[in-house]
Amino acid sequence: MKIYKVFGMSEMNNYEGGVIVMMNSDVFDEDSDNVRNVIRAVFFDNVKLSYGCTEPVAVGLSVATGKKYLVGDLESIEVTIDRNTYKNGLEVGLPGTHFHGFEMAVALAYVAGMPELGLQVFKNVDSEAVKQAEEMKGKIVVRYENDMNLHVKTKMKAGNEVLVEITDSHDNVSKIVVNGKEILNTQTSGSLRNDVVKSIMLDDILEYVEHPHEDVIKTVEDAIAYNLQIAESGMNVDGNFGRALGNGINAYVAAGIDQRMSGELMPVMTVAGSGNQGIACIVPVALRGQYLDIPKEKVVKAVLLSVLVTIYVKAYTGKLTPICGAGSIASSGTAAGFTYLHTDDTYKLKNAINNVLATLFGMTCDGAKRSCALKASIGTQMAIDSAALSLKNVNVPCGNGFAAKDVEETIRRMEVLTTSLRKFDQEIIDFIGHC
Repeated sequence: MKIYKVFGMSEMNNYEGGVIVMMNSDVFDEDSDNVRNVIRAVFFDNVKLSYGCTEPVAVGLSVATGKKYLVGDLESIEVTIDRNTYKNGLEVGLPGTHFHGFEMAVALAYVAGMPELGLQVFKNVDSEAVKQAEEMKGKIVVRYENDMNLHVKTKMKAGNEVLVEITDSHDNVSKIVVNGKEILNTQTSGSLRNDVVKSIMLDDILEYVEHPHEDVIKTVEDAIAYNLQIAESGMNVDGNFGRALGNGINAYVAAGIDQRMSGELMPVMTVAGSGNQGIACIVPVALRGQYLDIPKEKVVKAVLLSVLVTIYVKAYTGKLTPICGAGSIASSGTAAGFTYLHTDDTYKLKNAINNVLATLFGMTCDGAKRSCALKASIGTQMAIDSAALSLKNVNVPCGNGFAAKDVEETIRRMEVLTTSLRKFDQEIIDFIGHC
Protein backbone atom coordinates (compact mmCIF):
# COMPACT_ATOMS: atom_id res chain seq x y z
CA MET A 1 0.00 0.00 0.00
CA LYS A 2 1.31 3.45 -0.86
CA ILE A 3 1.67 5.60 2.22
CA TYR A 4 -0.52 8.45 0.98
CA LYS A 5 -3.58 6.19 0.75
CA VAL A 6 -3.76 6.08 4.52
CA PHE A 7 -5.15 9.61 4.55
CA GLY A 8 -7.46 9.39 1.52
CA MET A 9 -7.87 11.95 -1.24
CA SER A 10 -10.92 13.85 -2.43
CA GLU A 11 -11.74 14.20 -6.11
CA MET A 12 -9.54 16.67 -7.97
CA ASN A 13 -12.65 18.58 -9.00
CA ASN A 14 -12.87 19.89 -5.47
CA TYR A 15 -9.76 21.95 -6.23
CA GLU A 16 -10.41 23.06 -9.81
CA GLY A 17 -10.53 26.68 -8.71
CA GLY A 18 -7.38 26.36 -6.63
CA VAL A 19 -9.31 26.62 -3.36
CA ILE A 20 -9.04 30.36 -3.73
CA VAL A 21 -10.67 32.12 -0.77
CA MET A 22 -9.75 35.78 -0.84
CA MET A 23 -9.48 37.95 2.24
CA ASN A 24 -12.52 39.96 1.17
CA SER A 25 -14.72 36.87 0.77
CA ASP A 26 -17.49 35.82 3.08
CA VAL A 27 -14.93 33.78 5.00
CA PHE A 28 -13.33 36.95 6.30
CA ASP A 29 -15.92 39.26 7.79
CA GLU A 30 -14.34 42.58 8.69
CA ASP A 31 -17.19 43.24 11.10
CA SER A 32 -16.26 40.18 13.12
CA ASP A 33 -13.45 40.00 15.65
CA ASN A 34 -13.62 36.23 15.75
CA VAL A 35 -10.00 35.10 15.64
CA ARG A 36 -11.05 31.62 14.55
CA ASN A 37 -12.60 33.01 11.37
CA VAL A 38 -9.53 35.11 10.68
CA ILE A 39 -7.28 32.04 10.99
CA ARG A 40 -9.59 30.08 8.69
CA ALA A 41 -9.44 32.87 6.11
CA VAL A 42 -5.66 33.05 6.40
CA PHE A 43 -5.44 29.29 5.93
CA PHE A 44 -7.47 29.21 2.73
CA ASP A 45 -5.70 32.27 1.36
CA ASN A 46 -2.37 30.47 1.74
CA VAL A 47 -3.12 26.79 1.06
CA LYS A 48 -3.85 26.06 -2.60
CA LEU A 49 -3.28 23.27 -5.10
CA SER A 50 -0.80 23.87 -7.93
CA TYR A 51 0.94 22.15 -10.82
CA GLY A 52 4.56 23.27 -11.00
CA CYS A 53 6.62 26.00 -9.37
CA THR A 54 4.38 28.93 -8.49
CA GLU A 55 6.55 31.60 -10.13
CA PRO A 56 6.25 30.24 -13.71
CA VAL A 57 2.65 29.41 -12.80
CA ALA A 58 1.95 33.07 -11.96
CA VAL A 59 3.37 34.13 -15.32
CA GLY A 60 1.39 31.39 -17.06
CA LEU A 61 -1.83 32.43 -15.35
CA SER A 62 -1.38 36.02 -16.51
CA VAL A 63 -0.89 34.84 -20.10
CA ALA A 64 -3.83 32.43 -20.06
CA THR A 65 -6.03 35.17 -18.63
CA GLY A 66 -4.95 37.67 -21.27
CA LYS A 67 -5.57 35.25 -24.13
CA LYS A 68 -9.29 35.26 -23.28
CA TYR A 69 -9.48 38.90 -24.36
CA LEU A 70 -7.28 38.73 -27.49
CA VAL A 71 -8.76 39.21 -30.94
CA GLY A 72 -7.02 37.93 -34.07
CA ASP A 73 -3.59 36.35 -34.54
CA LEU A 74 -0.99 36.79 -31.83
CA GLU A 75 1.83 39.19 -32.66
CA SER A 76 3.81 39.40 -29.43
CA ILE A 77 3.83 38.79 -25.68
CA GLU A 78 5.95 40.93 -23.37
CA VAL A 79 6.22 39.94 -19.71
CA THR A 80 7.86 42.06 -17.01
CA ILE A 81 8.27 40.52 -13.58
CA ASP A 82 9.80 41.42 -10.23
CA ARG A 83 13.32 40.20 -9.56
CA ASN A 84 12.34 37.55 -7.00
CA THR A 85 9.78 35.93 -9.27
CA TYR A 86 12.41 36.01 -12.01
CA LYS A 87 15.03 34.49 -9.71
CA ASN A 88 12.74 31.64 -8.66
CA GLY A 89 11.70 30.67 -12.17
CA LEU A 90 14.98 30.64 -14.09
CA GLU A 91 16.11 27.07 -13.46
CA VAL A 92 12.98 25.25 -12.36
CA GLY A 93 11.46 22.49 -14.51
CA LEU A 94 8.10 23.20 -16.12
CA PRO A 95 5.37 20.63 -15.37
CA GLY A 96 4.90 17.94 -18.00
CA THR A 97 8.08 18.88 -19.87
CA HIS A 98 11.86 18.63 -19.77
CA PHE A 99 12.14 22.40 -20.27
CA HIS A 100 12.71 25.34 -17.98
CA GLY A 101 12.60 29.11 -18.43
CA PHE A 102 9.93 31.78 -18.54
CA GLU A 103 9.69 31.98 -22.32
CA MET A 104 8.60 28.35 -22.49
CA ALA A 105 6.22 28.89 -19.56
CA VAL A 106 4.58 31.77 -21.44
CA ALA A 107 4.27 29.70 -24.61
CA LEU A 108 2.82 26.67 -22.80
CA ALA A 109 0.27 28.84 -21.02
CA TYR A 110 -0.78 30.46 -24.29
CA VAL A 111 -1.22 27.08 -25.96
CA ALA A 112 -2.74 25.00 -23.15
CA GLY A 113 -3.39 27.24 -20.15
CA MET A 114 -6.86 27.56 -18.67
CA PRO A 115 -7.19 30.63 -16.38
CA GLU A 116 -10.19 29.20 -14.54
CA LEU A 117 -7.83 26.57 -13.09
CA GLY A 118 -5.87 29.19 -11.16
CA LEU A 119 -2.55 27.76 -9.94
CA GLN A 120 -3.35 24.59 -11.89
CA VAL A 121 -3.01 26.51 -15.17
CA PHE A 122 -0.47 23.96 -16.52
CA LYS A 123 -2.63 20.94 -15.69
CA ASN A 124 -3.42 20.14 -19.35
CA VAL A 125 0.13 20.36 -20.74
CA ASP A 126 0.89 17.43 -23.05
CA SER A 127 3.33 16.58 -25.85
CA GLU A 128 1.27 18.41 -28.47
CA ALA A 129 1.19 21.55 -26.32
CA VAL A 130 4.97 21.37 -25.91
CA LYS A 131 5.42 21.09 -29.70
CA GLN A 132 3.19 24.09 -30.39
CA ALA A 133 4.83 26.10 -27.62
CA GLU A 134 8.31 25.57 -29.07
CA GLU A 135 7.13 27.00 -32.38
CA MET A 136 5.95 30.32 -30.90
CA LYS A 137 8.81 31.21 -28.53
CA GLY A 138 10.12 33.81 -31.02
CA LYS A 139 7.13 36.03 -30.24
CA ILE A 140 7.92 36.19 -26.52
CA VAL A 141 10.08 38.58 -24.51
CA VAL A 142 10.54 38.24 -20.72
CA ARG A 143 12.43 40.73 -18.58
CA TYR A 144 12.63 41.65 -14.92
CA GLU A 145 12.65 44.90 -13.01
CA ASN A 146 14.20 45.70 -9.65
CA ASP A 147 10.95 45.35 -7.71
CA MET A 148 10.90 43.45 -4.40
CA ASN A 149 7.15 42.76 -4.39
CA LEU A 150 5.46 40.01 -6.38
CA HIS A 151 4.35 41.66 -9.61
CA VAL A 152 3.77 40.16 -13.07
CA LYS A 153 2.85 42.48 -15.99
CA THR A 154 1.90 40.79 -19.26
CA LYS A 155 1.23 42.78 -22.43
CA MET A 156 -0.19 40.85 -25.38
CA LYS A 157 -0.68 42.19 -28.90
CA ALA A 158 -2.88 40.77 -31.66
CA GLY A 159 -5.76 42.58 -33.38
CA ASN A 160 -6.05 44.37 -30.06
CA GLU A 161 -3.84 44.94 -27.02
CA VAL A 162 -4.34 43.32 -23.61
CA LEU A 163 -2.58 44.04 -20.33
CA VAL A 164 -2.84 41.68 -17.34
CA GLU A 165 -1.24 42.23 -13.95
CA ILE A 166 -0.81 39.84 -11.03
CA THR A 167 0.16 41.30 -7.67
CA ASP A 168 0.79 40.26 -4.07
CA SER A 169 0.09 36.52 -4.52
CA HIS A 170 0.68 34.14 -7.39
CA ASP A 171 -2.97 33.75 -8.40
CA ASN A 172 -4.19 37.29 -7.72
CA VAL A 173 -5.16 38.67 -11.14
CA SER A 174 -5.63 42.26 -10.04
CA LYS A 175 -5.77 44.24 -13.27
CA ILE A 176 -6.99 43.66 -16.83
CA VAL A 177 -6.90 46.37 -19.50
CA VAL A 178 -8.16 45.84 -23.07
CA ASN A 179 -7.31 48.51 -25.65
CA GLY A 180 -6.79 51.03 -22.86
CA LYS A 181 -10.10 50.25 -21.11
CA GLU A 182 -9.96 48.80 -17.62
CA ILE A 183 -11.94 45.57 -17.31
CA LEU A 184 -10.68 44.86 -13.79
CA ASN A 185 -8.71 46.78 -11.16
CA THR A 186 -8.58 45.38 -7.63
CA GLN A 187 -4.95 46.10 -6.82
CA THR A 188 -4.21 46.45 -3.13
CA SER A 189 -1.10 46.58 -1.03
CA GLY A 190 0.53 43.25 -0.29
CA SER A 191 1.21 44.52 3.22
CA LEU A 192 -2.54 44.37 3.90
CA ARG A 193 -2.57 40.58 3.59
CA ASN A 194 0.49 40.30 5.80
CA ASP A 195 -1.08 42.60 8.37
CA VAL A 196 -4.05 40.23 8.61
CA VAL A 197 -1.70 37.32 9.35
CA LYS A 198 0.28 39.42 11.82
CA SER A 199 -2.92 40.31 13.65
CA ILE A 200 -2.94 36.80 15.10
CA MET A 201 -0.40 35.32 17.52
CA LEU A 202 1.14 31.90 17.99
CA ASP A 203 -1.07 31.42 21.03
CA ASP A 204 -4.11 31.97 18.80
CA ILE A 205 -2.81 29.36 16.36
CA LEU A 206 -2.15 26.83 19.10
CA GLU A 207 -5.66 27.32 20.46
CA TYR A 208 -7.21 27.05 17.00
CA VAL A 209 -5.46 23.77 16.23
CA GLU A 210 -7.32 22.13 19.10
CA HIS A 211 -10.71 22.97 17.55
CA PRO A 212 -10.30 23.71 13.81
CA HIS A 213 -13.09 24.13 11.25
CA GLU A 214 -14.18 20.94 9.50
CA ASP A 215 -13.38 22.27 6.01
CA VAL A 216 -9.87 23.16 7.17
CA ILE A 217 -9.35 19.62 8.47
CA LYS A 218 -10.62 18.16 5.18
CA THR A 219 -8.20 20.33 3.20
CA VAL A 220 -5.30 19.30 5.44
CA GLU A 221 -6.17 15.64 4.89
CA ASP A 222 -6.13 16.20 1.14
CA ALA A 223 -2.89 18.17 1.39
CA ILE A 224 -1.27 15.23 3.16
CA ALA A 225 -2.43 12.86 0.44
CA TYR A 226 -1.31 15.02 -2.48
CA ASN A 227 2.10 15.88 -1.07
CA LEU A 228 2.89 12.37 0.12
CA GLN A 229 1.95 11.16 -3.34
CA ILE A 230 4.63 13.20 -5.10
CA ALA A 231 7.17 12.25 -2.42
CA GLU A 232 6.40 8.58 -3.02
CA SER A 233 6.75 9.16 -6.76
CA GLY A 234 10.18 10.74 -6.34
CA MET A 235 11.42 7.84 -4.24
CA ASN A 236 10.88 5.59 -7.27
CA VAL A 237 12.96 7.69 -9.70
CA ASP A 238 16.62 6.90 -10.30
CA GLY A 239 18.81 9.95 -9.73
CA ASN A 240 16.26 11.64 -7.49
CA PHE A 241 17.97 13.26 -4.48
CA GLY A 242 15.57 11.68 -2.01
CA ARG A 243 15.94 8.18 -3.44
CA ALA A 244 19.72 8.57 -3.19
CA LEU A 245 19.48 9.70 0.45
CA GLY A 246 17.70 6.55 1.62
CA ASN A 247 14.45 5.91 3.48
CA GLY A 248 14.39 8.54 6.24
CA ILE A 249 11.76 11.26 6.62
CA ASN A 250 14.16 13.84 5.19
CA ALA A 251 14.65 11.62 2.13
CA TYR A 252 10.91 11.65 1.39
CA VAL A 253 10.85 15.45 1.69
CA ALA A 254 13.78 15.74 -0.71
CA ALA A 255 12.18 13.25 -3.09
CA GLY A 256 8.96 15.22 -3.38
CA ILE A 257 10.68 18.54 -3.91
CA ASP A 258 13.17 17.17 -6.44
CA GLN A 259 10.33 15.57 -8.36
CA ARG A 260 8.39 18.84 -8.39
CA MET A 261 11.42 20.93 -9.39
CA SER A 262 12.16 18.46 -12.19
CA GLY A 263 8.80 19.16 -13.85
CA GLU A 264 6.65 16.24 -12.68
CA LEU A 265 3.04 16.86 -13.75
CA MET A 266 1.51 16.12 -10.35
CA PRO A 267 -0.54 18.36 -8.02
CA VAL A 268 1.07 19.73 -4.88
CA MET A 269 -0.63 21.63 -2.08
CA THR A 270 1.23 24.90 -1.71
CA VAL A 271 1.67 26.75 1.58
CA ALA A 272 2.27 30.52 1.69
CA GLY A 273 2.84 30.64 -2.06
CA SER A 274 5.25 27.72 -2.37
CA GLY A 275 4.83 24.05 -3.17
CA ASN A 276 8.27 23.30 -1.77
CA GLN A 277 7.18 24.83 1.53
CA GLY A 278 4.01 22.77 1.30
CA ILE A 279 5.96 19.55 0.93
CA ALA A 280 8.50 20.54 3.59
CA CYS A 281 5.95 21.39 6.29
CA ILE A 282 3.39 18.65 5.53
CA VAL A 283 5.23 15.47 4.48
CA PRO A 284 7.61 15.06 7.46
CA VAL A 285 4.95 15.58 10.14
CA ALA A 286 2.54 13.19 8.41
CA LEU A 287 5.22 10.52 8.04
CA ARG A 288 6.41 10.95 11.63
CA GLY A 289 2.87 10.51 12.89
CA GLN A 290 2.42 7.39 10.79
CA TYR A 291 5.72 5.94 11.97
CA LEU A 292 4.81 6.48 15.62
CA ASP A 293 1.33 5.04 15.03
CA ILE A 294 -0.30 8.18 16.39
CA PRO A 295 -4.08 8.51 15.82
CA LYS A 296 -4.99 10.18 12.52
CA GLU A 297 -6.87 13.05 14.19
CA LYS A 298 -3.77 14.02 16.16
CA VAL A 299 -1.54 13.75 13.08
CA VAL A 300 -3.83 15.97 11.02
CA LYS A 301 -3.84 18.61 13.76
CA ALA A 302 -0.04 18.43 13.97
CA VAL A 303 0.19 19.00 10.21
CA LEU A 304 -2.25 21.91 10.50
CA LEU A 305 -0.05 23.44 13.19
CA SER A 306 2.99 23.05 10.94
CA VAL A 307 1.16 24.76 8.07
CA LEU A 308 -0.12 27.67 10.15
CA VAL A 309 3.27 28.31 11.77
CA THR A 310 4.88 28.35 8.31
CA ILE A 311 2.30 30.88 7.08
CA TYR A 312 2.77 33.00 10.19
CA VAL A 313 6.56 33.21 9.96
CA LYS A 314 6.40 33.88 6.21
CA ALA A 315 4.26 36.93 6.88
CA TYR A 316 7.32 38.48 8.53
CA THR A 317 9.98 37.39 6.04
CA GLY A 318 7.82 38.00 2.95
CA LYS A 319 6.27 35.64 0.41
CA LEU A 320 9.24 36.16 -1.94
CA THR A 321 12.37 36.52 0.12
CA PRO A 322 16.15 36.03 0.19
CA ILE A 323 15.58 33.42 2.92
CA CYS A 324 14.99 29.77 1.96
CA GLY A 325 11.35 29.06 2.77
CA ALA A 326 11.49 25.28 2.42
CA GLY A 327 14.74 24.92 4.35
CA SER A 328 14.47 27.42 7.19
CA ILE A 329 10.85 28.62 7.45
CA ALA A 330 8.81 25.48 6.78
CA SER A 331 11.12 23.55 9.08
CA SER A 332 10.08 25.78 11.98
CA GLY A 333 6.50 24.70 11.35
CA THR A 334 7.65 21.09 11.09
CA ALA A 335 9.42 21.36 14.45
CA ALA A 336 6.18 22.56 16.02
CA GLY A 337 4.30 19.70 14.36
CA PHE A 338 6.80 17.10 15.55
CA THR A 339 6.58 18.44 19.09
CA TYR A 340 2.77 18.52 19.03
CA LEU A 341 2.73 14.80 18.24
CA HIS A 342 4.09 14.30 21.77
CA THR A 343 2.75 17.21 23.80
CA ASP A 344 0.52 20.28 23.71
CA ASP A 345 2.82 22.13 26.12
CA THR A 346 2.89 25.68 24.74
CA TYR A 347 6.35 26.38 26.17
CA LYS A 348 7.89 23.40 24.40
CA LEU A 349 6.05 24.06 21.12
CA LYS A 350 7.30 27.64 20.97
CA ASN A 351 10.85 26.66 21.87
CA ALA A 352 10.91 24.07 19.09
CA ILE A 353 10.07 26.85 16.62
CA ASN A 354 12.65 29.16 18.16
CA ASN A 355 15.38 26.52 17.98
CA VAL A 356 14.98 26.17 14.21
CA LEU A 357 14.70 29.87 13.42
CA ALA A 358 17.73 30.74 15.56
CA THR A 359 19.77 28.09 13.73
CA LEU A 360 18.73 28.06 10.06
CA PHE A 361 17.70 31.66 9.35
CA GLY A 362 20.91 32.28 7.38
CA MET A 363 20.02 29.70 4.71
CA THR A 364 19.48 31.80 1.58
CA CYS A 365 17.23 31.34 -1.44
CA ASP A 366 19.18 31.28 -4.70
CA GLY A 367 16.18 30.46 -6.86
CA ALA A 368 13.93 27.45 -7.30
CA LYS A 369 15.69 24.37 -8.65
CA ARG A 370 16.38 20.72 -7.84
CA SER A 371 18.81 21.40 -5.02
CA CYS A 372 16.01 23.03 -3.01
CA ALA A 373 15.36 19.40 -2.09
CA LEU A 374 18.66 19.21 -0.21
CA LYS A 375 18.01 22.43 1.68
CA ALA A 376 14.62 21.12 2.75
CA SER A 377 16.24 17.85 3.80
CA ILE A 378 18.59 19.79 6.08
CA GLY A 379 15.65 21.74 7.46
CA THR A 380 13.75 18.54 8.18
CA GLN A 381 16.67 17.08 10.11
CA MET A 382 17.00 20.32 12.06
CA ALA A 383 13.28 20.16 12.87
CA ILE A 384 13.74 16.63 14.22
CA ASP A 385 16.63 17.80 16.39
CA SER A 386 14.85 20.96 17.54
CA ALA A 387 11.77 19.07 18.63
CA ALA A 388 13.88 16.49 20.48
CA LEU A 389 15.76 19.25 22.29
CA SER A 390 12.63 21.15 23.21
CA LEU A 391 10.92 18.04 24.56
CA LYS A 392 13.89 17.73 26.94
CA ASN A 393 13.75 21.45 27.79
CA VAL A 394 17.06 22.10 26.03
CA ASN A 395 16.87 25.24 23.89
CA VAL A 396 18.96 27.88 22.13
CA PRO A 397 19.61 30.47 24.88
CA CYS A 398 18.34 34.00 24.60
CA GLY A 399 21.09 36.26 23.27
CA ASN A 400 22.77 33.55 21.22
CA GLY A 401 22.92 35.45 17.96
CA PHE A 402 19.55 37.04 17.29
CA ALA A 403 17.60 34.47 19.34
CA ALA A 404 15.18 36.04 21.78
CA LYS A 405 13.59 34.56 24.87
CA ASP A 406 10.17 34.93 23.26
CA VAL A 407 9.79 33.32 19.84
CA GLU A 408 7.48 36.15 18.75
CA GLU A 409 10.39 38.55 19.26
CA THR A 410 12.73 36.21 17.36
CA ILE A 411 10.32 36.30 14.42
CA ARG A 412 10.12 40.11 14.52
CA ARG A 413 13.91 40.29 14.51
CA MET A 414 13.89 38.06 11.42
CA GLU A 415 11.79 40.64 9.61
CA VAL A 416 14.49 43.27 10.21
CA LEU A 417 17.30 40.93 9.18
CA THR A 418 15.48 39.82 6.02
CA THR A 419 15.31 43.43 4.85
CA SER A 420 19.07 43.75 5.28
CA LEU A 421 19.60 40.82 2.88
CA ARG A 422 17.72 42.31 -0.08
CA LYS A 423 20.94 43.03 -1.98
CA PHE A 424 21.55 39.28 -2.15
CA ASP A 425 18.39 38.88 -4.26
CA GLN A 426 19.65 41.38 -6.79
CA GLU A 427 23.15 39.97 -7.15
CA ILE A 428 22.38 36.23 -7.16
CA ILE A 429 20.53 36.53 -10.48
CA ASP A 430 23.85 37.07 -12.25
CA PHE A 431 25.03 33.58 -11.21
CA ILE A 432 21.92 31.45 -11.73
CA GLY A 433 22.26 29.19 -14.75
CA HIS A 434 25.96 29.98 -15.28
CA CYS A 435 28.46 27.23 -14.51
